[in-house]
Amino acid sequence: MQLYSKQCVLLAGAAAAALWIAGCAATAPKTQAEAILPEIDVVQVKENSEEALKVAQETKLDVEVLNNKLTEIDNKLVSLSEDVSSVSTAKIEEIENRLALLVEAFKDLQTQVNALQNAPVVRSSAPRAAGPATFSPASAASVLSGGSEYDSYQNALRTFNSRNYEQAQKLLGDIVKQYPTGNYADNCWYWSGECSYAQGDWAKAVTLFQKVFDFKNSTKADDAQLKLGMCYMKMGQIALARTEFKKLVERYPGSEYVPRAQKYLSELK
Repeated sequence: MQLYSKQCVLLAGAAAAALWIAGCAATAPKTQAEAILPEIDVVQVKENSEEALKVAQETKLDVEVLNNKLTEIDNKLVSLSEDVSSVSTAKIEEIENRLALLVEAFKDLQTQVNALQNAPVVRSSAPRAAGPATFSPASAASVLSGGSEYDSYQNALRTFNSRNYEQAQKLLGDIVKQYPTGNYADNCWYWSGECSYAQGDWAKAVTLFQKVFDFKNSTKADDAQLKLGMCYMKMGQIALARTEFKKLVERYPGSEYVPRAQKYLSELK
């Protein structure tokens, strides 16, 4: 009887323990869930979401504004680059023309000095006739002035240098009419071509530059050859431009313009 009672007590304890464990197991998931998923403030989340959306929209607008400004700046830079490029090219050509005028003036002066050194001399009719020969002031003045053709030519160059191209071309044309085979006829044709080139009439400039080659051994031949290539390049006739630049390199290998012609040839594809 006592053994039976002890078994009952053990069974009752085991049952109680089982019930306690089951109760703990039932309540455990709820406690764990509460720990993992705390209570959410729906109102606060909604307000935060709306605020975040507002900030995102404002940021998008700021980005669009910045993109528009960047595009505007980029367009201005492109335009400025084109302007600078255009001005630079025009300035370079103007400087080259001025340099050419200076070189030409120097050559003329050198020619006159050489002529002056070989000018005719006269002997005085005074008793010292057997003395050393002296220069005649009249002959020296004649050599230095170069005559009316020279004076007219220098006047035309001064007009060209003042950028009055239309008037300069008229003056140069008058010189050629009056002195068709004069000392400055080939130069007049060349600078007349420069007048048309400066005014953007490249087709006419081509015709005028070609006139230079009618004069054998003209000092302006390589200048005219370079300008022919540049005229065709301006007109978009690349094949003809390349042909003229090649002629410069082949016909005038010692010209100062050869490196420039080679540069154009490398750029014109």
